[in-house]
Amino acid sequence: MQLRHVLLVCGGVLLAAGCATLKADYDYDASVDFSKLHTYGWLPRDPGSSTQELTVKRIQDAVNSKLQAKGLTLTSDNPDFLIGMQVSGRTTDAGSVGVGASIGIPVGHGGSISLGTGRSKTKEKTEGTLILDFVSPTEKALLWHGSATGTVHPEAPPEDQEERINHAVEEILANFPPPGKK
Repeated sequence: MQLRHVLLVCGGVLLAAGCATLKADYDYDASVDFSKLHTYGWLPRDPGSSTQELTVKRIQDAVNSKLQAKGLTLTSDNPDFLIGMQVSGRTTDAGSVGVGASIGIPVGHGGSISLGTGRSKTKEKTEGTLILDFVSPTEKALLWHGSATGTVHPEAPPEDQEERINHAVEEILANFPPPGKK
């Protein structure tokens, strides 16, 4: 009984840790001298975008805060690079949960008859991806690309959403400028 309890607790901890995971990635043009980039601006958003305005504002605020902490300045007057943002989401299958019941009836010497029924209920999760593309203002050539994908909770309170966005942006920008290219 104790082993079963330990396994259930460990499984719960792993499940909770799995839900908190965030996968961040980046890539960049190795020919770019990132030490010459001091100012940035934002590319205009697509007017047909379905991303919520408050989510966009939270993302831009988080990016601005992180880049300014790295010594970069937001400007609309001839920036060194522009930032394009993409936000997408999808619902994925997160496995299933088994629900069931059974009855064991002892019969004779050491035997038993078990009757049971059960079914699986599919669990879904919403996975979101945030992409930041840093491009040259003239050629619109890609200089740096960062992304983060993780589970999102649209029903979470605004404070929790902001904390999750800040974490995602921090993970994305951890490698900007690229190591060794500062």
